[in-house]
Amino acid sequence: MKIGIITIGSELLNGSRVDTNAHWIAKNVILFGGEVISKKSILDNEADIASAINYFLKTPIEMILITGGLGPTHDDITANSLYEYFNDDPIFDSSYWDKLNKIFTSKGLDVSNLNKSQAFIPKKGEIIPNKIGTARGISYNHKNVRIIAMPGIPKEMKSMMNESVFPLIQESSKISINYKILRTTGISESKLFNMLEEAIGKFVDVNIAFLPSFLGVDLRISGHNKTSFDSALKEIFACIEYYIYSQNNEPLEEVVSKMLIEKKITISTAESCTGGHIGDRLTNISGVSSSYKGSIVAYSNDQKIKLLHVDEKTLKEHGAVSEETAIAMAIGVQKKFATNIGISTTGIAGPGGGTAKKPVGLVYIGFAYNSLSKAYKFNFKHDRVSNKMISAQVALNIIRKNLEKLDK
Repeated sequence: MKIGIITIGSELLNGSRVDTNAHWIAKNVILFGGEVISKKSILDNEADIASAINYFLKTPIEMILITGGLGPTHDDITANSLYEYFNDDPIFDSSYWDKLNKIFTSKGLDVSNLNKSQAFIPKKGEIIPNKIGTARGISYNHKNVRIIAMPGIPKEMKSMMNESVFPLIQESSKISINYKILRTTGISESKLFNMLEEAIGKFVDVNIAFLPSFLGVDLRISGHNKTSFDSALKEIFACIEYYIYSQNNEPLEEVVSKMLIEKKITISTAESCTGGHIGDRLTNISGVSSSYKGSIVAYSNDQKIKLLHVDEKTLKEHGAVSEETAIAMAIGVQKKFATNIGISTTGIAGPGGGTAKKPVGLVYIGFAYNSLSKAYKFNFKHDRVSNKMISAQVALNIIRKNLEKLDK
């Protein structure tokens, strides 16, 4: 099924917000036989909405997905614009209005008359339920094209897509697509391609897409022929298994947290150049409290000495950014929280502070497990914020690789 996307909101055009909705939709419709062939971002304007729909109706599109503008405020005009476009006369849904009143009252909030706009339903179209919000979606069929409007709030849009839209796409496409995302880190896109070049040439009926970011490269593998797909997946996995951290599209911190919980291993973090980013990512995962015990962000040398008991002599002789200090920090936090693992980061994030011997981007990551300890040295070349994020990613991957060794 060929799909067009319309995302509505001035904030998407003036740089206030990044259009993550279109990205998520395009990435996920493939699973159900959909393919996004065009996208438009437009202002909250009735004429622009009509113009965008007209544009897509002149193309070989079977479905138009619209996000944004279904809220209760003055600039949420998508519903009324669709009513005008389809010459529809919406009906007030008193039962839904009562439901909205109860929802707001249960939360101790006053319901506004502005919310009444969300209680109307189209005569010529259909309502799409919203399980986690108040703004329901709207659907019309026009000239063999399904037009669906959904809220712009990402979690509400995703819920609606999962519950109502993906089944429609799958039913209409009647195409079985085999699909897998392999998430890798610690290897560049070019090196990954070199390792897989033979497999790419061999399985011409399997699509292998490289989706790089500075934290790693995702491989999206898809194909209609299950035999070819399975063979390609097996060969690709065998080539790059060392770098794969997820086959289920999970973030690295979720993979690491699950491993820690499953193995009943506790961990604590001592962060300098990453400023608490490792701890932040780990605590994004529900249930990690059984393994993750705490963090110390010891940015200054004084705090490394005071909180982590790094020997002052170590700092004077080797410096804060050194193998010795990284190990001492990891051991210090491990002892402080009485955990199995202690992980630490210390580095020169930049743009200043570098020297000929210790350039910007130099990072040491310390790892202590029970009575064993070691440090890993890296030389990153990115800007300050990127260095922090990459260092946290690498630290999480070091935890993962060391946990894997416990099974061998």
